[in-house]
Amino acid sequence: MMTPAMLRNELERVLESSVRSIWGEIIPDDFCAVVSGSDNLEFGDISCQAAMRLSRIVKENPRAIAGRIAEALADSIEEISSISVDGPGFINFRLKNDYLAYAAFDLASGGLQPLLPDTGAGRNALVEFVSSNPTGPLTVGHCRQAVLGSTISSLLEASGWKVSREYYFNDAGRQITLLGESLAARYLSAEGGEESVPEGGYHGGYIIEWASDLKAFHGTGLTWESDRDTFIRFAEEKAMEMIRSDLSLLGIEFDRYFAESELIPEAVTDAIERLSGVTADGRNLVYSDDSAPGKRWFRFTALGRPKDRVIIRGDGTYTYRMPDIAYHLDKFSRDYDLMVDIFGADHLDTSRDVTAALEYLLGRENVSEKLRVIIHQFVTLVKDGRKIKMSTRSGDFVTLRELVNDVGSSDVTKYLFLTRRAEAHMDFDLDLARKQSSENPVYYVQYAHARIAGILRAAGEAGISSPKEFSGEISKLLEGEYERELMRLLESVPVNVAAAADEMEPHRLTEILADLATGFHRFYQHVRVVDTANRDISAARLMLCRACRRCISDLLGILGVDAPDRM
Repeated sequence: MMTPAMLRNELERVLESSVRSIWGEIIPDDFCAVVSGSDNLEFGDISCQAAMRLSRIVKENPRAIAGRIAEALADSIEEISSISVDGPGFINFRLKNDYLAYAAFDLASGGLQPLLPDTGAGRNALVEFVSSNPTGPLTVGHCRQAVLGSTISSLLEASGWKVSREYYFNDAGRQITLLGESLAARYLSAEGGEESVPEGGYHGGYIIEWASDLKAFHGTGLTWESDRDTFIRFAEEKAMEMIRSDLSLLGIEFDRYFAESELIPEAVTDAIERLSGVTADGRNLVYSDDSAPGKRWFRFTALGRPKDRVIIRGDGTYTYRMPDIAYHLDKFSRDYDLMVDIFGADHLDTSRDVTAALEYLLGRENVSEKLRVIIHQFVTLVKDGRKIKMSTRSGDFVTLRELVNDVGSSDVTKYLFLTRRAEAHMDFDLDLARKQSSENPVYYVQYAHARIAGILRAAGEAGISSPKEFSGEISKLLEGEYERELMRLLESVPVNVAAAADEMEPHRLTEILADLATGFHRFYQHVRVVDTANRDISAARLMLCRACRRCISDLLGILGVDAPDRM
């Protein structure tokens, strides 16, 4: 019997074949029939709106078009029990109970993984995320990106990709120098000096702690002028140590930490040379500024971007865009089949400029095929009804560690960050996060899992177990309204998870989990699962419970969230 994904692929194939056999050459080559879950379950389980799209092409009424297609599809797919035409021209398909029961049995037996399409097919993917400069602890905003990147990586792995997780950090730029100078100021102040934190420097309390650590390690007598590198490297090492520790709270590890210094100067110089072409009207893409002879600009406007940008400052240092371009050229040289960048909204312009430069050097089709950029919006932390402002330089900010400690659970922290799509601004409600009740979305789902575990324990004590092999008798035992409703929901899970992976939208997983928890609770409220007087139907219903439990556990696993058996 077909998997849910295979069924939909086959249904779309026969739909397109029927359309072309009926109307022939007037159907465009790029026409495709798309099926999706039905909005109104009274009409069917799967729906297609192709008739409405075809109306303009074949010049017929959509309902009449749908009727002709439905007639041509009769008995074409074994798993479909009936086809109907509803509303203005929706083609609706009702799935057979045998098929739904078998899909649930598959989930109960083997879990979600075997039913997901092998989209990656063992190909290699690189996911870059967090990539915060090592200038201090990670903040709430970094936490959102860390959770997004980790879950997208796991989603890709569930879809058959071999994923490498990479953290790129700036250890050669102006901010690292400011961090080192800020540390020197705190160190020298502790020594009785009058050094002040430089303009644009870092004021966080962690700098004072580092100054004390530096004194314990190196002793007294260091000066900024003669020991500049010592201050900078010590600050960088302490920052990276702190970042790794923060990420470990979320269970996140990277396969590689890629330092910007690995690109300077050779890779960046090479990238500038490769960009040093001319436009169609003979202007240089890399050009100098007469008012500042050492400064170099790149003519991004020639690539369709709104502004030209400085790529080399007057003092010879590089702006962010050039190392970023060189870094991405390095990525492409490593022959990944897919590269995913996850950035905050403050990186939008930079990422678009970098993409434009890559398309110029490597070809638009090559870049669009392999590179995917995901931009997430900012986070506002709401505590006691007020919004908390965050700034890494002033020191007035909430760290990732403080957030997890305040919430009291990394599971809750991760889950709540995934309840909103990346493109949407997020208010992280601490009051909700602290609640250990069904109002908290993660506890609502975890409670469903724990409840099922309890039901299975009770069934075991009663000597009832779910079937080890599938038979037609199982589907006959599950013909009730609530059983079918739950089976239909379970059957759609692998399809919806695959769609979340294809679109790299992990927030969909929390939506699926919420639907599963609600669907199971509704089922449990209306049927008696453990019934020693009706052992056969109890066994069949236990199979549905196991399928729900496996789905919830597998989905929470992708999110990196625990699936408890007791609460």
